[in-house]
Amino acid sequence: MGRIIKQGKIVLVLNGRHAGKKAVIISNQDEGTGDRLYGHALVVGIERYPKPITKSMGKKKQNKRNKLKPFVKVYNCNHLLPTRYILDLQVDKDLINKNSI
Repeated sequence: MGRIIKQGKIVLVLNGRHAGKKAVIISNQDEGTGDRLYGHALVVGIERYPKPITKSMGKKKQNKRNKLKPFVKVYNCNHLLPTRYILDLQVDKDLINKNSI
């Protein structure tokens, strides 16, 4: 069977603080590494989505409600549910390493 969880795949986080949130896989290790013996993936997602805006709101309130909060985390592959969608993104391999997390 081929790899389902690969770079650029849109996933849903199933467990933890970000359960139910959408995320994108940046890099993955199917076999695991020395410090994490299980298959894991580095994901980036949206922790807090923007709130709805109406016409009657002022500019200050619109700007405040329009903010979003991202998250970057390493997850066990068992805690990710892959979707059928793939995001085309170019990732610099020098920026993504164990020390950057």
